[in-house]
Amino acid sequence: MEGLDPLKIGEAIKIKRIQKRITQSDLARQLGLSQTHLSNAENGRVMLSLKALLLVREIFGCTLDELVYPDGYLDERKDKHKRYRLVRWDD
Repeated sequence: MEGLDPLKIGEAIKIKRIQKRITQSDLARQLGLSQTHLSNAENGRVMLSLKALLLVREIFGCTLDELVYPDGYLDERKDKHKRYRLVRWDD
């Protein structure tokens, strides 16, 4: 497992914010942050605190994994499906 990527986390937050049709100012107000700080977080310049990430999770109704590991989360969900390999058997 690699380290946390602030840019990917910020992009995931921005995508979810836009999907929910929430403005940056409104989300910043709900998180108790300045709009500038949220903008910096969405652009990967700063990392949000764990407390702020947990609030974002509640607001968007998603898991923390979806925010912190957006690419890995999709890969993990794909791996949950079992795959079977067919083997020919001759009697």
